[in-house]
Amino acid sequence: MDSNMINTGYTAGTKYENIPNTSAGVSGKTDGCFADMMSEKYHIFPKDMTLTEYKLYFQDKINSLYTHPSQKRLNWFIDITDAAYRRMQNDPAYEQRVLNFLAKAKSTNYGSHVPRFALIHIDDTWEKCYGYTFGTQDDERARRAAQKRRMEAERAKKARRKKLLKEYLQKKAQAKRLQDKLLNQRITNQKLEHVRLLKSWNEDRQRIQASRAYEANLFMLYRRELQIASRPQDYL
Repeated sequence: MDSNMINTGYTAGTKYENIPNTSAGVSGKTDGCFADMMSEKYHIFPKDMTLTEYKLYFQDKINSLYTHPSQKRLNWFIDITDAAYRRMQNDPAYEQRVLNFLAKAKSTNYGSHVPRFALIHIDDTWEKCYGYTFGTQDDERARRAAQKRRMEAERAKKARRKKLLKEYLQKKAQAKRLQDKLLNQRITNQKLEHVRLLKSWNEDRQRIQASRAYEANLFMLYRRELQIASRPQDYL
């Protein structure tokens, strides 16, 4: 039956354009529906109903099917022949098969490509059943909402990029400050080492000069003593 559901893409206007949705939009059983009334008051089975009663009973079942929110503005037309009603009334398995198909069709999520109309024809044999969807809704509100979502997503994307760029620049600036600090510390250490080496060199030079001066003084004293010792005794 799924292969019998055809999307024709038909967009021309029809005489059904302004007919409201006749079977969609009700989720769960409504209070006081015909099926409950027949069950509670008369305790009869579907096969014991008249054809008119069964039609009302089956329509209640259709109305109780879940309809996906995307089908809010989709106009449903469900055409069921009297022969199909009679077979479903006497064949619970066929009735359940039809209900399962209708439930699947009405719970379909069309997203942003919602048809304007949907027609399902139910007959007394499965081979005669088929379905069609016509056209695509021109939903200005959906387009505006989609555009708004795209703009919000783009703004969020730009804000994310801006945030990432800001974080990158902050990390880069922090790394530069750390690099400058390390470089300054290295230069300071080099200056301190230079001062230490210069001081050490000056101290070594002063020690060498002092040592040389001391040695020169000793040498001068030694020469003087030699000169004194070499003078004649009478000269003294």
